Amino acid sequence: MNLFEGVEFNSMQFVGPIIVLAITMFAVVFIYKILFSWLPTKLFNFLIGPVALFGAYIWAIPMNLGFHELFK
Repeated sequence: MNLFEGVEFNSMQFVGPIIVLAITMFAVVFIYKILFSWLPTKLFNFLIGPVALFGAYIWAIPMNLGFHELFK
């Protein structure tokens, strides 16, 4: 018995935005690394997580404004 026989799931509309999310987060962390490498190691490592989350926030704003239509 297959419950999902008639269900079609277009995964391509999710792949593009996830790739853009990863690129955005890596770019923001890379810029952080270039600008703030002079910080003490413990403080630098502690702030990498919040900086990556800020990259996710930067990605989320255009997604809510219809940027996801580009990937359909």
